[in-house]
Amino acid sequence: MIHRDAAGLSIPGFSGRPPSSREPPLRSLLRSRLVTAFTSVTLLLALGTAGYWFLGRLHHVGVLDPKMDADWPVVDCLYMTVITVSTVGFGEVIPIEQLPLVRVYTIVLVMIAMLLVAYSVSSATAFLVNGDLQRLLLRQRTMKAINKLRGHFIVCGCGVTGRVIIDELVAVRRQIVVIDLDEERLGDVRERPGVYTIHGDATRDEILQEAGIDHATGLAAAMPDDKDNLFVIISVRQLNPEVRIVSAASDVELQHKLQRAGADASVSSSYMGGLRLVSQLVRPAVVSFLDTMLYYEDGVVRFAEVDVGPEWAGKTLAELKAEDTSGLPLLAIRREPGDPFVFNPGDDVALAAGSVLVTMGLVERVHQLERLVGDPNGARLLGVEPDEESAAP
Repeated sequence: MIHRDAAGLSIPGFSGRPPSSREPPLRSLLRSRLVTAFTSVTLLLALGTAGYWFLGRLHHVGVLDPKMDADWPVVDCLYMTVITVSTVGFGEVIPIEQLPLVRVYTIVLVMIAMLLVAYSVSSATAFLVNGDLQRLLLRQRTMKAINKLRGHFIVCGCGVTGRVIIDELVAVRRQIVVIDLDEERLGDVRERPGVYTIHGDATRDEILQEAGIDHATGLAAAMPDDKDNLFVIISVRQLNPEVRIVSAASDVELQHKLQRAGADASVSSSYMGGLRLVSQLVRPAVVSFLDTMLYYEDGVVRFAEVDVGPEWAGKTLAELKAEDTSGLPLLAIRREPGDPFVFNPGDDVALAAGSVLVTMGLVERVHQLERLVGDPNGARLLGVEPDEESAAP
């Protein structure tokens, strides 16, 4: 099967889902059943008025008997249409009892009006009762909030893997946009702090753009189908070459293919599950420590990496006094991009602009280290920016 993206690109082997059109909320409202019903009733009134006027004209020119002395005014024709469609039973301003064809026309108009009014009432009830209006307003608020986001994370897929990713990002207080085709799954995560949701197909460029891919820091492709994840990677890499992409993979072999397609990293659940099992066998205390860290009751404890600002270039770790100020241990340092990490660095290690410090502890203390280091970018990926507050849609 051939899957086509929004630009018409054909990629063999993809069995993508049918495209889901995403429109601005106002246009969606205009296409809703409520507005369709209102338009239909308005059109019926216009056509009914035109029909009465046309029949009156035929009687006036003598095509139909009896001949009338004058045309029927448009206002009278509209009045006849309204009382006929609404079945209110007020007095007739057109003498239809003497005009058999007009009486037949009125009967047909009443029958059509009964069906159309019944449809309109049911549509209006469904629009209000089923929450269509509420969903449109919610989506409008969500789109406005997403347009203001900078440095957020996008999660494609809200299944089992996606929820683990969302839980972790929420724990470190990052702002997240979640994309999924299942409205029920989105509803389960929508109320979490800092989480915004988009109901749509993440493989489509317009959906990724709605999620703010141009201003995102990272994207996690966590959909159950590896082909969908691959398609997302290709699309995102074209839309924003700078964003960091991490993808789930069903097996180890696919990890390399996803990375060749543009992912910065990929994770195989089967491979990581195997590592977890062997760790439980030979390193049970370490596994217990990591589990305790993830579910620490007195705060959020995580590993974090912090960028060093240019004002610290040339100075040593002894001058930084990071451990004394923040109380966090310095586990490793990488002086330059691409350099190997130096574990348990000594106080004499010199810093450079762009150096990365790896630490672990409460996120509040990570804030202190960020303020000390002075890089406005703050901790990346696993940390929390100093001025970032939890946000809810």
